Amino acid sequence: MSAFCALAFCLLASGAWGDSVSIQNASFEITNTLNQPCTGSTACFNNGPVPGWTTLAGGFGSFAPTSTFFSLPLPDLGVVAYTNGGTLAQTLAGIPLLPNSVYTLSVDVGRRFDINAANYSLNLLDGSSVFCTSGSTSNGSITAGTFQDITLTCTTGATVPGGFLGIELIGDGQQLDFDNVKLDVTPSTVSTPEPSALALTSVGLLVGGLFFLLPRRRHSLQSASS
Repeated sequence: MSAFCALAFCLLASGAWGDSVSIQNASFEITNTLNQPCTGSTACFNNGPVPGWTTLAGGFGSFAPTSTFFSLPLPDLGVVAYTNGGTLAQTLAGIPLLPNSVYTLSVDVGRRFDINAANYSLNLLDGSSVFCTSGSTSNGSITAGTFQDITLTCTTGATVPGGFLGIELIGDGQQLDFDNVKLDVTPSTVSTPEPSALALTSVGLLVGGLFFLLPRRRHSLQSASS
């Protein structure tokens, strides 16, 4: 019994940590006025800027597509970001690249009904340098009118250069649509337990010891009264 309790508390105390990195306007729902018509008089997009994101050349903006362009609903609420060949970028100020860590970037990439295929790439940056990239990838394998969750995973070594973490979403000239950007980081190596974890382990051992000692004490009392 004591071994079981101690093991249970140790397992609870030694769970791996993981964090979701905060991204501004990650689902692109914060927009400037959508003032451009998609069909007829329906205004459903604008020509940027996209709040929280910067751009490096090319057309870009916020887009609330109708069923003419995508099967609804969208992956996350009603607005996506689009690029017609430019780069949507965000520097995560105050968040440095960590050593011995696994970074997982997840982005929903869309393919409109009326576009056969377009190339995109997802990048993670340390300062101004790309340290991890998906490379140029076609969205032609994505079912027309839908989005697919695309994941980029990369691991850092024992040393990393300085600079803040950054994200780039890039299109090649035909429209690419992005939604629901997420970034998680977990350790790539087993780390020393934090003080709180050590304290929890100690409690587990203490409780397990009490379970072990109590039956022995009852047995001693019964022997003394015989």
